Amino acid sequence: MKKYIIALINLRLLLLVFIFFGLSCHAQVIMFDDFNYSGNNDPQLTSFNKWQIVNGVSGPPEGATYSRNNVAFITDPDNAANKLMTLKTTVNGQTKGVTHSRIESSYEYFEGTYASRVYLSDESFASKDANIQTFFTIVSSALAQDGSKYSEMDIIEYMAADKWGVSPDNRVGYTTSYHKYIANPWTPWKTYSTQQKSLAGWHTFIATCTDGVNIRYYMDNILIATHSVTDSETQAGLSVYPRSTMQVAFANWIWNNVLGTSTSNRENTFMADWVLYYKNTALDLTQINTLVTNYRAQGLKRRNLAGQTFYETPQNGVATVYKDCNYTGYAVSLPVGNYTLADLQAKGILDNDISSLKVQNGYEAVLYANDNFSGASTIISADDTCLVDNSFNDLATSVRVRAITNSSSVLIEAESYANMSGIQTEATTDTGGGLNVGYADTGDWMSYNTINFPTSGSYLIEYRVASGVSGAVISSDLSAGAIQLGSVNIPNTGGWQNWQTVSQTVNVNAGTYNFGIYIQNTGVNLNWFRITKTASALAAKTASTDKIESLTVYPNPTEQTLFFSAEVSGANIRIIDSQSGATVSQQTANTNSIDVAGLKSGIYLILVEKDGIKTVRRFIKK
Repeated sequence: MKKYIIALINLRLLLLVFIFFGLSCHAQVIMFDDFNYSGNNDPQLTSFNKWQIVNGVSGPPEGATYSRNNVAFITDPDNAANKLMTLKTTVNGQTKGVTHSRIESSYEYFEGTYASRVYLSDESFASKDANIQTFFTIVSSALAQDGSKYSEMDIIEYMAADKWGVSPDNRVGYTTSYHKYIANPWTPWKTYSTQQKSLAGWHTFIATCTDGVNIRYYMDNILIATHSVTDSETQAGLSVYPRSTMQVAFANWIWNNVLGTSTSNRENTFMADWVLYYKNTALDLTQINTLVTNYRAQGLKRRNLAGQTFYETPQNGVATVYKDCNYTGYAVSLPVGNYTLADLQAKGILDNDISSLKVQNGYEAVLYANDNFSGASTIISADDTCLVDNSFNDLATSVRVRAITNSSSVLIEAESYANMSGIQTEATTDTGGGLNVGYADTGDWMSYNTINFPTSGSYLIEYRVASGVSGAVISSDLSAGAIQLGSVNIPNTGGWQNWQTVSQTVNVNAGTYNFGIYIQNTGVNLNWFRITKTASALAAKTASTDKIESLTVYPNPTEQTLFFSAEVSGANIRIIDSQSGATVSQQTANTNSIDVAGLKSGIYLILVEKDGIKTVRRFIKK
């Protein structure tokens, strides 16, 4: 796609190409935050995704008191491994003193998808306070009267005691889009929609704006509003589509400090589980939940628009880096995974700050000269008392920690090519993180130097792929195409970050070759490929996440019955809730289908274990 952008001047043709490629046309620029912070003074709040907690006199309403202490990060009472962000309002019932809360990002978000899983409270229904719990995007108030620039999307403003007049003192959720406003006297150019019912509980709210005209708002994947122009409240027909970059914000505040008659001290709590922004692309709830589930499975707690990521370090790291020689001083444990310089710094490893490294038996650390896992590299597979120049990050700016593979099997990261034509790399959500190769058009290729096939005979080549289209085909070859190894059809995996493993078996004479991958038909992302001598192939597949590559489950999504494409009679079937990780069903398969009608709607993992082989697939229950 990228090669055509420069060459094509016919806009109609460009539009057709855009529609065909869908998500793959865009660099996958994503902000994600799991709100995994130590507290409201955690320096990572401001340094990573540029959050600011409002503290002191601010608005709305004018002259209101906002308190940093009203924003907290707590352990999820339903999941000890998770954290939630809470925002409170507090009311002193005797003095009518009120404090509000708000947290907001920098102004760098524009077209795309905005989503957050939030918990709305009905606490203020009893007190009749004009409490508003809101997830929104907005530009600077300095642009309020400029209709060519002002942008505001109030994705949800929930009043458990409505004071805006739609249903006085009852529960109302407002969704509003602005063209502009005048603060005094209040004059808005906007349009809005309402839900006149209790919204208490957990919901995922989504706003998409990608077509230049319409903003679409969803609650739990149900379309609740489509806004394009202002209504007749002041002047009809003015665009409410975003016109400037906005900040993402959460707030809990009391409109005009309007309170009920209660004289008791009270508070209202609004919570957020996570927030996500996906640039230039409209996602639905299923796609969003898949991203979030994958991030959490990897231990990824946040990522920013620059592509930097932060992973929570498990306690079972297999490599340890130390500030001083002889394994002393400040130490950081690294589990299996890929780490850029930014990742290391997020873990407290500063430049020129690490001098020795330990690696457990069976693992190795690969230190690369460049920050994208390329350039000169050094492999450390045992203790190394002192690194070459007493300077860890001078020696390497990116690091892979991995298990040592069998000598008859080699795993090669797709982005570690020696030469290529036409492709790009991007951050991947696949297990292990790092980069994947993408944006592949017909005719693009990658080559990898000095790949050794130790003996003549049969080899299994596995490719870790993702695709959002049907009909993609790749092929492999040796010695710049002199030896053709054949082609592989790539399935539509349901998304450009939904990963599967496909394979082919080839015959190769012993020797060292340059290995090539050629894109015969476009529409594929590639994370890695693995070459295994056939005698070792079964062992290699047994150690992988996906064991029976031919197994699929269908229909997907399903309402009542889930069928298997391969024979699974006698297999142990376990169904896991992808959100909580809890096992919700376990049984022995008697036929090639199971009844899932009793499951709640959502995304599940199904683990099939037969003859010692485990296979994991994902399905959606309607």
